[in-house]
Amino acid sequence: MNEWTAIDIIIYLFIQGMAIGSLYAMIALGLVLIYRTSDVLNFSHDKMGMISAFVAYLLMSDYMPRIIAWCREVPVLSSVGDGLITGLVLAAVLALTFCFAFFFGVLTEFLFLSRAKNPSHIGYIVITIGLWLAFDGAASWIFGTEYLSMPAPLSDFPVYHVGKVPISQLDLIIFAATSVLIVVLFVFFQYSAVGIAMRATFENRTAARLMGIRTRRIFSITWGIGAVLGAMAGILTAARSDLSNTMLFAPFVKSFSAAVLGGLTSIPGAIVGGWIMGVCENFFGWYISMKLKTTFAFLVILAVLLVRPSGLLVRHHQKKV
Repeated sequence: MNEWTAIDIIIYLFIQGMAIGSLYAMIALGLVLIYRTSDVLNFSHDKMGMISAFVAYLLMSDYMPRIIAWCREVPVLSSVGDGLITGLVLAAVLALTFCFAFFFGVLTEFLFLSRAKNPSHIGYIVITIGLWLAFDGAASWIFGTEYLSMPAPLSDFPVYHVGKVPISQLDLIIFAATSVLIVVLFVFFQYSAVGIAMRATFENRTAARLMGIRTRRIFSITWGIGAVLGAMAGILTAARSDLSNTMLFAPFVKSFSAAVLGGLTSIPGAIVGGWIMGVCENFFGWYISMKLKTTFAFLVILAVLLVRPSGLLVRHHQKKV
């Protein structure tokens, strides 16, 4: 790095920031979807993603090698090559994990949120903080508190070089996954019946109910989708660093800052806020102090709340007297 020019450093920090910011965007999207639909700030979002990442780890470490070995013994499958077999089995494992995450989110909403009797915003916050503590304790008890590495192929990613700047294949995968996610969410909300019903619930819950939309079911589906987004971020975060029951706490704080920055009710704002947060904190850590990167997230929250409380991409409405 001593031989790097200023441009090399800027490119490196920008690419790293976009990759980390994409993870923040995934987590922030889950937060925004749930908040916009049900007015609930889900403070247990990071723990839900962490538990799903542990499920992926168990499937990959306990079952994936056996399934791959079985596929190699089947004459038809053995002819397609190890790379394709591994890719297909990994896709199946991730699909199972996302199914688990979806029903985990639906069940959480059904058991703990929908049962609450006319709770206030503070009541919802207390419930989700209670869930955070419960999920944290359960995860520590079931999975332990050790730091684990995700099994292959979600580990040891190759590093490419553009000039002197290294770019990890995992960072490219994270950025590509976020880009695909944006397209999928756009198509889902524009053209699917469930997505249109969710948009109607976003805009006016009472009118949506009068039009025959089952808003309670929409709440559950939104929690399921939010949990899947948390699972994606959890798995990719574990692949980028380590798997532990605390791995998503700092990203969650920064994702919350990103959601506030973009606007807590804006889906594009969550994505843009995540990218801005990732890039800015990377430059802040390099040029100011690495120890204050998390503090930077809180400074962003304070600055946004003081200057533009509705966020960058949400129009601020002033109440007329």
